[in-house]
Amino acid sequence: MSDVGSRIDAVEVGGRRIRYAETGRGPVLVHLAGGRGSALTPAHGLLARRFRVLAFEAPAPDGDASEALVTGLAAAMQRLGVESFDLIGSSASAAMAVALAARAHDRVRALVLESPPALDATRPDPALARGLGQLATPTLVLFGTEDTTVPADTGRRYKALVPGSHLVFVYAASHAIAADRPEAFVEVVSDFLERHEAFVVSRTRTVILP
Repeated sequence: MSDVGSRIDAVEVGGRRIRYAETGRGPVLVHLAGGRGSALTPAHGLLARRFRVLAFEAPAPDGDASEALVTGLAAAMQRLGVESFDLIGSSASAAMAVALAARAHDRVRALVLESPPALDATRPDPALARGLGQLATPTLVLFGTEDTTVPADTGRRYKALVPGSHLVFVYAASHAIAADRPEAFVEVVSDFLERHEAFVVSRTRTVILP
């Protein structure tokens, strides 16, 4: 995936052994990949040209276990020698990424939420409910224009809840944006991580459009 090689390892997080893959050099980018596991993807290979990528198969927080998992992840970063990092949370693991960014706000430089779950007003995810209101981290929310797994207004609800956040819809991508359009995903994510509040949706025509 990268011309600097890769490796697979594991850490103890909240009493669980969680695998992760590492590739690339540069500023640390932590990816909580959730159900996709720790396997490196073409998107990771592209990101590894600019970042030291750590891709965790982190489980989504679940009730009482969520606090231990988030605390354990923060501690795992320190054991790996990571003092500050950018953070991506994909799909269900976006909830854990939000909680980690809220807890370790002094260490998380920027947060990207790729296709986060719907915000259900009747049964809110506790990690999301606590974390979204506490975020002070530069945040980018990404959805695919062909994502049919969440209501159409989900992205705008995230943007309204997270002050100063950016919302981008990636054309011709479904729920798995990085898998469907890895080049577009990496370009918009890299641009955001580089410029934070100065982020502009695109410096080229190919990020969002075909």
